[in-house]
Amino acid sequence: MKFLLIILDGAGDIGEETPLSKANKPNMDFLAKRGVTGLINIGYKKKADSDVGYLTLLGCYSEKEYPGRGYLEALGIGVEPEKDDVVIRGNFATLGEDGNIIDRRAGRDERGLDGLAEKLDGMEIDGVRFTAKRSAGHRIVIALRGNNLSDNIIPNDPQKVNVPLPQVGAKDPSAKFTASVLNKFVYKANKILVNEEINKEREFPANTVLIRNAGKRKTTLTFKERFGLKGCCVAGIPIAKGVARFLGMDVIEVPGATGLPVTNLSGKTDAVIKFLDNYDFIFLHINGTDTLSHSRKPEKKKEFIEKIDREIGRMLEKADLNETVFMVTCDHISASSPSFKGYEHLTDPVPVLISGDAIKPDNTKNFDEKSAEKGSLRIETTGLIPFVLKLASLG
Repeated sequence: MKFLLIILDGAGDIGEETPLSKANKPNMDFLAKRGVTGLINIGYKKKADSDVGYLTLLGCYSEKEYPGRGYLEALGIGVEPEKDDVVIRGNFATLGEDGNIIDRRAGRDERGLDGLAEKLDGMEIDGVRFTAKRSAGHRIVIALRGNNLSDNIIPNDPQKVNVPLPQVGAKDPSAKFTASVLNKFVYKANKILVNEEINKEREFPANTVLIRNAGKRKTTLTFKERFGLKGCCVAGIPIAKGVARFLGMDVIEVPGATGLPVTNLSGKTDAVIKFLDNYDFIFLHINGTDTLSHSRKPEKKKEFIEKIDREIGRMLEKADLNETVFMVTCDHISASSPSFKGYEHLTDPVPVLISGDAIKPDNTKNFDEKSAEKGSLRIETTGLIPFVLKLASLG
């Protein structure tokens, strides 16, 4: 038996009509008719974090073993932090002359960011060495190596614009030194970045760094140790790759897979088709649905879902439903409507479909939010994969 998990990042939406419900998606609807649908409660509390979502869907989330998003992002770009390193996932951002944050993502303009990260790489402050590597989009990974470091810090990301850039804080006394060196790093970074030529050309200069998620290395059981399945990941964004590497999965690199709506979708499909014979489990992650939600473009999100559906059709031509279980879901709901006020990631349960000859169908005819509410499945925070293995009589 083969298992294909397709996570459409932020594909679920809100409202009477959503991009998922309006999209022409005959292949997802075919899978829904041949299978079961319903809702998964990821278990989010105050906010929806994609890495926690992926780990939970995979049945591998443990608060005790969770290493933090900074560590997972580092794994995703090929950085292997040492045991006591503190690793930060940050943003390049735009700071105004008045000291206020103008744009938390530097206009989502990626020009020159690799070079700007290199300018910050290798900095030493108070005996702590900083490694800085550009990640996907506007993101940067910062690793701190030295003594007396703690990941128990309070980020300096204000989560809004037109406010002053805060200081990094400490959640407890053990983190005061780490907060201090991070504040010195941000100050020095500002001095370096403001004078870079590329920033004089950009509408939104990448002239500061927001310190966001911190983490440290931890270990956990591999995906194969948990479920007996040899797994791989096909993804464009580092955080999905990092989660896969954390769980001991192979990562299949696809040229042009960016995590953006212009990603090489056909190349990702080719990789799934090629490696389905080599692996028991494939984790396919597609991020463009979430990006279009953040950009408040519901019509483009609908069109992208239709494009994904055509690729799923290609997979169905090659995969035998007698031997393959298809799972399609998302890691969180993302509001794409321009009229929605608030942060786009919502903590609501997410729609899911499970389909294959090993799965007894319910009466669902479509895959969308409303249909999922009427579906037969209600899956709690133990995860999708353990549930599916039992459903397919393999668990």
